[in-house]
Amino acid sequence: MFVNYLKIAIRNLKKYKQYSIINVLGLTIGITACVMILLYVNFQRSFDRYHENADRIYRIETKASFGGMAFNGPVTCAPMAETLQREFPEVVKATRVFRTGYPVLRYADKAFSEERWFAADSTFFEMFSIPFIDGDPKTALTKPNNVVITESMAKKYFGNEPAVGKVLNSDKQTDYMVTGVVKDIPANSHFHFDFLCSINSYQFILQDQFWLSNNYFTYILLKENASAKALEEKLPSLIPKYIGPQILQTVGRPLEQVMINGNFWGYYLTPLTDIHLHANSQYELEPGGNASYVAIFVLIAIFILVIACINFMNLATARSATRAKEVGIRKTLGSGRSQLIRQFLAESIFLSLLSVILAMILVKLLLPAFNNMVGTQIEIHYFNNFIIFPLLIALGLAVGFLAGIYPAFFLAAFDPVVVLKGNLKLKSKHSWLRSTLVVFQFVISIVLFSGALIIFNQLKYIQNKNLGFNKEQVIVVEKTDDIGAQVIPFKEQLLRNPDILSVSNSNTIPGRNFSNNAHRREGATPDETVAINGIHSDTEFAETYQMTLVAGRYFSKDRPADSGAVVLNEAAVKAFGIEEPVIGKGIMEYGPPERGDIRHEIIGVVKDFHYQSLHYEIRPLAIELFQLGQLGRCVSVRVKPENIRETIAYMEKTWKEFASDQAFEYVFFDEDFARLYRSEQDTRKIVTIFSGLAIFIACLGLFGLASFTIVQRTKEIGIRKALGASVRSIFLMLSLDTLKLVLIAMLVSFPISWLIMSKWLQNFSYRISYDFGAFLLAGFAAFIIAIGTVSHQAIRAATSNPVDALKYE
Repeated sequence: MFVNYLKIAIRNLKKYKQYSIINVLGLTIGITACVMILLYVNFQRSFDRYHENADRIYRIETKASFGGMAFNGPVTCAPMAETLQREFPEVVKATRVFRTGYPVLRYADKAFSEERWFAADSTFFEMFSIPFIDGDPKTALTKPNNVVITESMAKKYFGNEPAVGKVLNSDKQTDYMVTGVVKDIPANSHFHFDFLCSINSYQFILQDQFWLSNNYFTYILLKENASAKALEEKLPSLIPKYIGPQILQTVGRPLEQVMINGNFWGYYLTPLTDIHLHANSQYELEPGGNASYVAIFVLIAIFILVIACINFMNLATARSATRAKEVGIRKTLGSGRSQLIRQFLAESIFLSLLSVILAMILVKLLLPAFNNMVGTQIEIHYFNNFIIFPLLIALGLAVGFLAGIYPAFFLAAFDPVVVLKGNLKLKSKHSWLRSTLVVFQFVISIVLFSGALIIFNQLKYIQNKNLGFNKEQVIVVEKTDDIGAQVIPFKEQLLRNPDILSVSNSNTIPGRNFSNNAHRREGATPDETVAINGIHSDTEFAETYQMTLVAGRYFSKDRPADSGAVVLNEAAVKAFGIEEPVIGKGIMEYGPPERGDIRHEIIGVVKDFHYQSLHYEIRPLAIELFQLGQLGRCVSVRVKPENIRETIAYMEKTWKEFASDQAFEYVFFDEDFARLYRSEQDTRKIVTIFSGLAIFIACLGLFGLASFTIVQRTKEIGIRKALGASVRSIFLMLSLDTLKLVLIAMLVSFPISWLIMSKWLQNFSYRISYDFGAFLLAGFAAFIIAIGTVSHQAIRAATSNPVDALKYE
């Protein structure tokens, strides 16, 4: 029976070729868009799930607040891992990860500057399921100066030779023996290392028992069936036991006198599989995803698929007039209603499955470009995976059934007597449903399109906003700390080029990570402590980034005492509550008990500048001068806009004079700063593309409705033309229906767009207001596209011969 239905379906599809092609096109685009988005969503949600015990691994995070300044980060103190494993029996294992730096590694005649160098405890590979190619995971990190490297790094340094047993030199100082080679870390991991050395290679870590300093990413593995919530409820017991004594020793006051006026300190657990999408801290090992964006993408996928199904319904009912006699004849010959419904559903499912096959081909072809656009590494293998192909077939069956069920019942309900007498009236109570569905399509399309425009305007606002410093024409040379004291003559040599205006060395630059330490105003009590970010630099930092001083001065080479001084931003002055005059007053930096507090004299105040993403308000910042012999990893070079290529060539030539075999690495600062908004850029691209697809698919549905309307009004058009109506008046009459539907869609979509995008804009502390102009532009674009879609049908009907129209039916 199914084969018979299939044969009839194929014959009817050939007979109604135009509608079949449009249906297949709409469903193919809808299914392709849906599959692409769902692949992206699945990639975002699959992070870290490949680990064997992923559901039992948690990260300990710190939440604290002092002086109204909150700290919420994924790091803890050095003793945390050992303490948890010792004091809580439900903790099976604990391990720490520490970002040690960015070394230049050398082997034989090879030298490379590396970004992904971390240190970890020996238990790391017992907790995380990372396959070893060579070496023993149980002993790989047990001894000092051991390092495990990835497969790609082994090939990079050692070619086809065995890597285990070889020695890598770090920064011309320390040798590390390779004790293991692992598979490259999967793309869907919340952090990626190329080199993982033993944490006991660093004496300062072994000696670090300071609970008030948080620099380590601490992970724990719980026993089976152990409750993470129950453990989290026990963590506050650590505060009086370990934090309290050190606060008393550091500030001279007991814990209960410090934890007042909103001050607090606490720890909480984050499941490993939640880190990527739910992390929102600037201190993350790598930038994460965004759970809200993933939810939005899921809705977009569903809506686009729904739009494609609506098209099918409208196009199927639009051709109902041409199939009415077929239904009447088949009913007269004995076909029952249920038989006709099955037949129409078979046609629908056949079209849907054909669309799935075409969509599978399109997804495979478009996936590389999509990966490149959003910076992912999504792969799809239809037949190597026992889930994907059946799911796609199930999707095709579901779409075919849902899209075809209404037209099937609609067509099968025709009265054969009425149809064969030619008295079928297609203007029925169901016409409002078709119009409603088209309105629904355009509501979704306008909301998506206006959202893409508002995201674009917000990003444009970010790009053009005065950040409080000049980010243009700055080139940053990376990893200059590797050449040690040669940084100073390197800077001096650069300044001999007339196209280079200023040069500065610093430990970080705006847009990257900063140190964060507790300070208080001189004379203030410990409960007035403020956590502030810090930058260490030379005397040219403010000049190079063209910051504005509002009080005092910047550091000077001619004043040796400046080595203990500090320059604050306005936010820091306000947070400390320092009254005028600010210059000459001091702030106290907390230090370990053996060192005591350190006083920094305030010599200058810079105007607030956005050294972090505009997602955040400007936070307190202290800029300190490098101590004697201290150097930073970044050299920022302000250049003239002319001769950029020649200037970079000069910088590289100069670098090689001082750095010999080390590679010359540089970035344009404005491009580096823009990476803070990579997630928003990806979102804009995805929403823009798929809103365009939604409008295109919606227009296919509008084409179906226009076809249906014109079929219904064929005789009316003929009578109007016979009575002297002009082509223009008939065109306007037919187009007016489209105008009404789009205007209704605009009215419905405005509050939806306003609610969604206003909430999205709240992610930024500095933002545009809801852009009504963008909404109007989206609505106008939808209207123009809609008019263009129906104009062909309307013009053809308006210019047709009225005699032919009067003969219709």
